[in-house]
Amino acid sequence: MIENLVDTHCHINFFKNAGDIALECEKRKVHTIYVTTLPSQFDETFKYVKSLKYIYPSLGFHCLESNYNLEKEKNIFLKHVKNTKFIGEIGLDFSKRAVKSKEEQIELFEFVLQNINTNESILNIHSASAEDEVLDILVKYNVQKAIFHWYSGKIGTLNKILDCGYYFSINEFMCKSKKGQNIISKLPRNRILVETDAPFIKNVLPYKNETAYAYLSKHWDMSILNVHKLVYKNFTSLQAYIQQSLF
Repeated sequence: MIENLVDTHCHINFFKNAGDIALECEKRKVHTIYVTTLPSQFDETFKYVKSLKYIYPSLGFHCLESNYNLEKEKNIFLKHVKNTKFIGEIGLDFSKRAVKSKEEQIELFEFVLQNINTNESILNIHSASAEDEVLDILVKYNVQKAIFHWYSGKIGTLNKILDCGYYFSINEFMCKSKKGQNIISKLPRNRILVETDAPFIKNVLPYKNETAYAYLSKHWDMSILNVHKLVYKNFTSLQAYIQQSLF
């Protein structure tokens, strides 16, 4: 069994067999950030995963979830904000499918940042077609640690994100596209993490994510074992930042 696997962005609750997935990650010691898209999802599952050592429940409020009861969801968010230092999935999406809700998204994003400890939290960021705006808001609220999930933006903005000390999580889809490969080539080794975004990327699981590691092995001319060690080292740098576990 491969040790020290990392999945920094996985929607465990969207699997039909979510409990089995979580327990398998625990059994295989896969460090998995379990992101949610609504506070109510966190509320429903936190009690089941809080005792697991390798599952890190993340309190999310996705920018495309504005059709839900926002006031109710905001109250649930405030209820749980002290139960985890992992926050996400949050951010902005100004792609064609969502740009009409731009102002509502910004209000929601700022609500989240106004109500967390931005010095201690680790954020999981969605930034589709809104990378500059997301970065500006993170800087405005003095966010110290963030992971840009499935980044697809400009290289110029990518460099600014790196200057702020933030991380990037790459996935199988990025490794198979020219744009994704170009982005990966611009990332320093000490800022790369690995994600699955499962189940949204099909046929990949947090404990079966060979493609991203294999791509980095080839790209860096490094053994798979050493790639695992390097990505895990990057993840532990975030863990050290947390200072102590809540779970």
